[in-house]
Amino acid sequence: MAVKLNSKDYIWSYIGVFMAVGASVIILPFILYFLSEDMYGLWSVFQSIAAITALFDFGFSTTFARNINYCWCGASELKKTGAVFAQGDKPNFTLMKKAMTACRYVFLLLSGFALICMAGPGTFYIRHISRGLPGGEPLFAWGFYVAAVFLNLYYGYFNSFLRGVGAITDANRVMVVARVIQIILTIVLLVCGFGIVGTGAAYLAYGFVLRILSRRAFLRFRGIGKGLDCVTQHTSGTEVKELFLIVWHNAGKEGIVTLSNYLANQACTLLSPLYLPLGITGIYSLAVQLATVLSNVAGALYSANQPVLQSAYISNNKDAMRRSMSLIVVSYAVLYTIGLTVILTVGLPVIRLIKPNNTPTAAVMLGVGIYQFILKFRNCYTSYFSCTNRIPYVWSFIISSFAGVLLTVIMLEAGMGVWGMILAQLISQMVFNMWYWTRKAHREMELGLGDTVRFGWDELKKIVKEFFGKRKAGNA
Repeated sequence: MAVKLNSKDYIWSYIGVFMAVGASVIILPFILYFLSEDMYGLWSVFQSIAAITALFDFGFSTTFARNINYCWCGASELKKTGAVFAQGDKPNFTLMKKAMTACRYVFLLLSGFALICMAGPGTFYIRHISRGLPGGEPLFAWGFYVAAVFLNLYYGYFNSFLRGVGAITDANRVMVVARVIQIILTIVLLVCGFGIVGTGAAYLAYGFVLRILSRRAFLRFRGIGKGLDCVTQHTSGTEVKELFLIVWHNAGKEGIVTLSNYLANQACTLLSPLYLPLGITGIYSLAVQLATVLSNVAGALYSANQPVLQSAYISNNKDAMRRSMSLIVVSYAVLYTIGLTVILTVGLPVIRLIKPNNTPTAAVMLGVGIYQFILKFRNCYTSYFSCTNRIPYVWSFIISSFAGVLLTVIMLEAGMGVWGMILAQLISQMVFNMWYWTRKAHREMELGLGDTVRFGWDELKKIVKEFFGKRKAGNA
């Protein structure tokens, strides 16, 4: 069944992203007010370590979701590289159920491994960097984050499945409900004096609600649950092994790419406390957090259109791929530029009023903002390759991310502080990844820069026209 999005899906994509942003914006003043500077720095480290969920996932949720998309679009079989183009438009529920069975076993093992690693070495690291803080509050809070990571991994693939079959509206509705619960719990627990422990408990509740509701929504979407129930064929251990080997071919590469992205985005926050005070780490982390939120907002159409790209590929619809890619790139570049300008002129002065000592300078914010733009812009184009079940960029990502970490250590050792971290990351990406994959994707799709702008603008106008057309029809 071909995946097509409408204005409602795009609207809910932005509602979901703005809710994620809103959660951060609403929660942040309370965290800044109720946590000391050192506790805020520790909370920033927690946030970075919590993102390690993506590392333990090791690319399996993305790869399984892509293959679920292929099953949904009617693929007769799954392949390690590329795909067998769909001949019909009916979902292959038999193949989908086999893929889901293999997925469940894989994530049971991954979540158990994550629990062991975070409860062991992770706890040792937290004890080390928080040794100057009084009481057992840091370790108690860390316990909530460990539990959250375990649950997020064990059930996390269902939200990816929702997006994989094009249930963008449902995926974002679920996320909005979970975010509202997190916001309410965080504020209440902070006001009641639970400090960083309260933020940990709220994060655990958010992940639990998101995963449970995602599973329910996936099974209800367009009769998927009923279709799967009609498949009586048992998935044997041999079939699970075969599917695992098929998925692992690219999941392993996706996992390495995810590790590279983590190092590129979060390594500085983890290295910083070893060289700089926790308060300085908090300032840098705040700039990264703001820029990351901005890139997520600007990339809403990027995230929403991944299943469209996959569906267009499996259906061999090259024009749809070119137009979808153009929409992704143009919308991201325009929205990010506007958003960064707003942060520099409005956001930072507001934050400075709340917590003067924790606010990054405009120069630091601009440097971090440019770096985050490069990361997501690069990913806009590499997503084209991953949607065609190829990961040719794995080695360049590995080299650039480790080069970034090495440069960061060198610059921190040299006493360059925050600017050393920013320059190290910029240099590591601008040497190769920033331009090479953009050029390669354009050549494969036979898509010129002028065509990208024209197609992207046309697709944006279609979305706006459809939205306002429906509003007029509703008012009439």
